Amino acid sequence: MIIPIEKVGQDNAILIDTCKKLFEDLKAAGIRVELDDREVYKSGWKFNHWEQRGVPIRLELGKKDFDNNEVRCAKRNDGKKMQLKHEGLAETCKTMLEEIHHEMYKKALDSRLEHTKEVDNWKDFMEAISARNICMAPWCNEKQCEVDAKERSKEESIKAMEEANEDEVLLTGAAKTLCIPHKQEPLKEGQKCFACEKPATVTALWGRSY
Repeated sequence: MIIPIEKVGQDNAILIDTCKKLFEDLKAAGIRVELDDREVYKSGWKFNHWEQRGVPIRLELGKKDFDNNEVRCAKRNDGKKMQLKHEGLAETCKTMLEEIHHEMYKKALDSRLEHTKEVDNWKDFMEAISARNICMAPWCNEKQCEVDAKERSKEESIKAMEEANEDEVLLTGAAKTLCIPHKQEPLKEGQKCFACEKPATVTALWGRSY
């Protein structure tokens, strides 16, 4: 999103013309780009408007930026801001979009890995689930077992909430299987289901349903 910083007493027309040229350059390079040159809104309102809509890169052009042949760049995913030259801007934005993709993916993956716990018994399972984690657990892969686990986890969560201190905030949703991963590590010999203690046949990912 390209946003001109228009002010009273400056040559806003030349700013708009420069923004339009940058817009055409980015568009020609295959970048999905928009120019917000609406006169009825101030630049601060526009920043917030497009931030809420998830625009990954905001390019601002004010008088000082124009004088230096630069744009002010703001990244949404980490809040970093920097000055970028007009020359080579399209390639810079392409590279930055790739970086944003990988940064967001890594952040999501790291968060998932941090909150994935391996458990093999009901007690550890409930502790992990109550701490807002998802669990990899050996399971018998029987429908009735999942039905029982859902009800049991819900009941125990409600009981824990009732017994908790007033300042504690606990989750009370029932636990359920999220998926059975395609890649299955060999189960230990004699491995029991974490929920019913029947022989386990798969390793499944469990989490809360809301």
